[in-house]
Amino acid sequence: MLDNGVDLMSVIVEKHEYKHWIDELADDIIREWSNLANFNLSSGLSVSGVQHIGRLRGEITLTNTVMLRLRELGYNAQHILVMYTQDQWKGSEGQLQQFSNPEEARKYKGWRLKDVPDPQECHTNWVDHYWEDFGGPLDHFATDVNIVRTDDFYRMEKTKEAIRHIIKEKELIRSIINKYRGTNPYPEGWIPINPYCTHCHQIAQTEALDVDIEKLMVKYHCKACGTTDWSPIEEGKLNWRLEWTTLWYVLDVHFEPYGKDHATPGGSRDSCVELLSLVFGRRPPFGFVNEWVGMSKNGEDLGDMTSSGFIGFTPKLWLKIAEPEVLRYIYLKTPPKRRIVFDLAKIPEYVDQFDKAEAVFHGEESGVLKEEIPTIKRSYELAVMLNPELLNLTTQPFRIEYLHAAILSQLLPQNKYLETAIKRLQDSKILTRELTKLETDLLEDRLKKAYYWVKHFGPSYLQITLKDKLSESDISQISAEFQEILKEFAEKLQASPWDELSLKETMLTFQEHKNFSKKKTKKFFQHLYRLLLGRPQGPRMAPLLVSLDKQWVIKRISLQE
Repeated sequence: MLDNGVDLMSVIVEKHEYKHWIDELADDIIREWSNLANFNLSSGLSVSGVQHIGRLRGEITLTNTVMLRLRELGYNAQHILVMYTQDQWKGSEGQLQQFSNPEEARKYKGWRLKDVPDPQECHTNWVDHYWEDFGGPLDHFATDVNIVRTDDFYRMEKTKEAIRHIIKEKELIRSIINKYRGTNPYPEGWIPINPYCTHCHQIAQTEALDVDIEKLMVKYHCKACGTTDWSPIEEGKLNWRLEWTTLWYVLDVHFEPYGKDHATPGGSRDSCVELLSLVFGRRPPFGFVNEWVGMSKNGEDLGDMTSSGFIGFTPKLWLKIAEPEVLRYIYLKTPPKRRIVFDLAKIPEYVDQFDKAEAVFHGEESGVLKEEIPTIKRSYELAVMLNPELLNLTTQPFRIEYLHAAILSQLLPQNKYLETAIKRLQDSKILTRELTKLETDLLEDRLKKAYYWVKHFGPSYLQITLKDKLSESDISQISAEFQEILKEFAEKLQASPWDELSLKETMLTFQEHKNFSKKKTKKFFQHLYRLLLGRPQGPRMAPLLVSLDKQWVIKRISLQE
């Protein structure tokens, strides 16, 4: 049930002849656990730095959509998101640079993430600061996500019982893990716990010496401060392989996606599968590999988005520049084992892909390969699952093209922002009917997002401000010949319909009629841009003109205003 009272189950189509990879994945999970009616789907992330949109792919969109599909099929399913808050802060260069004094911040290296202070001093700690821009907007990208922090996880009674069992079986565990370590095997008597130093906050430079299994206390020696003392096991953490295994066991996980770094045969996941089987006697979750998400800028691939390396941007920023359904669509349309690279300069392209999918979903299939249509339709349907209003529409909603919105949004008076936008769209015949309340909201939202994008990430030629008024000096800089040409062109515009296609044709016909050379054509457009924007270049002329008031344009080009 969504916050607005709409039952999500009632707005999802029950049968699909086409099998999307999400549908196939849900079927695989059901087959793997054929005796179950309740499924726990888990994903996890460490709050080691910027919580980027790459983590919305497998950890959120994939897992949450599979949950919705299982519910659609009549099963009980929940999505658990594990926040690794007790991992060590490694003091990478990216992490250090977040502080005003990176050298001083080195003292936090080896601390638990939740103990490291907020470098901007606006939150209680590092975790709360970097989680806000991911966790805050999470409901826009997923539903019913149950968040489990590892500092809470270690306080659970079932976790404590599991730890007691682990201590009893520590020699068996040591033999299993040593098979996967290759070099530097753990010695006999090794205790698989990273204790927390109660004196200097270290978790990376501590060594477990002894364990009180009843009190769940661990005796440790801290190499950082030299302390030997006892601390609660729950304040530290298990060896990372055992932590992963114990999470599976305690949270009763049936499905979990993971990155390719864990997918190597004989690698980390395989070791955890063996630990779960031999130590806890339980089958492993059904696993699914998904590729990582990269980022590029100015055509250069910056590599995969990384939290501690601070490569990437947050869901909070995405919501400022595009609808959440756009990102969900990209993640669901793209095969999960194919790498995706995002570039903030290409946001209009991503939105156009979604708009095209919406059109296809509602029957506008021209220009699309026939074999692609089922994938596009189902991907769109899955992408808008969280928005019942869109899913329930029987006809395609009105959408303003993103680049047009970027231009128009800069030309609207603040006191009559939406009213003027609708009138301009009506005058240009882009909008030919009355908008519904939903469509009006969609239009306003896109205008605001496109405005934010163009001002922060758009190319300079798209960032425009109308020239306030013409001066005598402005006019005197135009030759007598071109003054006549501009006035003649204004007359042609007066007679032209005010839509983009007609304006393109009017401009082309005018140039041909005047037999402009390339040099003269360039000069002609430079004059137009200077008259309208006060500079010799700008966005494509037809979309610019159609976003402006017709009579204002004609007066300006006629050199009257």
